[in-house]
Amino acid sequence: MIISHTYKFIFLRTEKTAGTSLTAALEAVIDPGDMVADMARPAWAKFSPIHHGALKRNLPRAFGLHAHATAAQAKAVIGAARFNSYFKFAVERNPWDRQVSLYFQRKHKRGQGDDANFDRDMKSLLFRSTEYVRLNNWSIYTINNDIVADEIIRYENLDGGLEKVLAHVGLKGTLNMPSLRSGYRDEKDYRTHYSNETREQIARWYRQEIDALGFAF
Repeated sequence: MIISHTYKFIFLRTEKTAGTSLTAALEAVIDPGDMVADMARPAWAKFSPIHHGALKRNLPRAFGLHAHATAAQAKAVIGAARFNSYFKFAVERNPWDRQVSLYFQRKHKRGQGDDANFDRDMKSLLFRSTEYVRLNNWSIYTINNDIVADEIIRYENLDGGLEKVLAHVGLKGTLNMPSLRSGYRDEKDYRTHYSNETREQIARWYRQEIDALGFAF
């Protein structure tokens, strides 16, 4: 999440949507005094029995906003008047594509790339119970299931969407988007990883954003 008081915008950072790269690009052009939420380990974390990320997720007023803080949390921290007056935007990705990206990133992180089988693992209750498999981007740009973002950029149209947003908030120039945390899978067509069963599974998990934003398999 980025909150720019200079340009009066809030970037609601969703997961698996080039958030790391976009944060780095925006941080390079906004003013130093603007707030960029990150997951760097603060000094106090070594004294806490609870991971600082969990504390940020659950107690943002006390410990600061998480990188993937929700719109409701941002509103609580900066106040309703400021939150409502700032331009808010997020990036969202086709949930079927997003799920495959998450899966291969986690496999790569654990050094298990050779054992990757998306369809098999998504069907496995054990895998789903022990691994991070279900995202909640919906809560990041909604409050009480109402979309509060003024603009939701489609991931597949990231450049065009960002150009529109930057013009709106008065940021001139082109963002230098580094390629961070990408390239974990060779097969670019996410649809090849699905069976009918897992296709419907993802449709059930992410029905809200699919219906609201018009995504299709």
